[in-house]
Amino acid sequence: MKLVRAIYPVLVAVLIVLAAAVPVFAAGIVIDGNFGDWAGKASVVDTGGADDERTPSRADINEFRADATSTGLYLLKAWDDTNFTGGQETTAGITVQTAGGAYYRIYTTAQGKSDPPVPLSSLVIMHCTDAACTKRSNVCQGKNCQDALVGSSTTWQDPFAETRKQAPDCSGTNCGKYDTAVELYIPWDLVGGTPGDKQTIFLNFGSYPSGPAQAPKDDAGRSIACQNEDGVFRCFPVNPTAVTLSSFGARADAAPDALMGWMSLAMIGLVVVGGALVWQARRRAA
Repeated sequence: MKLVRAIYPVLVAVLIVLAAAVPVFAAGIVIDGNFGDWAGKASVVDTGGADDERTPSRADINEFRADATSTGLYLLKAWDDTNFTGGQETTAGITVQTAGGAYYRIYTTAQGKSDPPVPLSSLVIMHCTDAACTKRSNVCQGKNCQDALVGSSTTWQDPFAETRKQAPDCSGTNCGKYDTAVELYIPWDLVGGTPGDKQTIFLNFGSYPSGPAQAPKDDAGRSIACQNEDGVFRCFPVNPTAVTLSSFGARADAAPDALMGWMSLAMIGLVVVGGALVWQARRRAA
């Protein structure tokens, strides 16, 4: 009993630490065109680097992020720079591959320096027959996408801000510091329904300057997976090969950093408890 009483405070302390370390996966995102609440969310920065698409330069995308809750998807898409060549529009989309093998594309169109730069009216959700969306049908558009939300601005921090940009893509003292970005909330009902327990969806980001029926002009080079674990969703980057899997029983090849951090703390807790037990045993033996 003395041993139990001695290690009880240690166990309580360890449990408190572990409880505080359990990752919270709820999105906590407000769709308002202010992007501070996207910090720490699953992110893929364009693997092609700065200005990797210049024909046309308005097709260059820089980054996308994702999170999910039991009600829907939260998505962020960023185009390079805050104004596009000749003030032209440019369309980008996220392709959703569901756990059941269905495909959807979620398009929005950036309109240069318009306010807002990416209006709700530009939102289009399509059901596709394959990843290339060679055959498609409209699910909804604009305000007809029930409960979908859109917010945008030209204040997203460019992930390549420290990289020197080339003219005519970029000129001026503030060139390359900020991007045009849109954040979206898409209810699960609009993209095939809520994934079941232990099911995973995959997300790919690409730009379509000639129209959404075309192949991506630029793409992010990696995917984001979102997995349902007992009603709690976690999203994390994965290699693009995961998207082509016909079976979603395979596990993604990257665990989220938060989960790995929690596991590390759990191991530390076990070491602490084990050390306390050894210490108490030695005291009793003495």
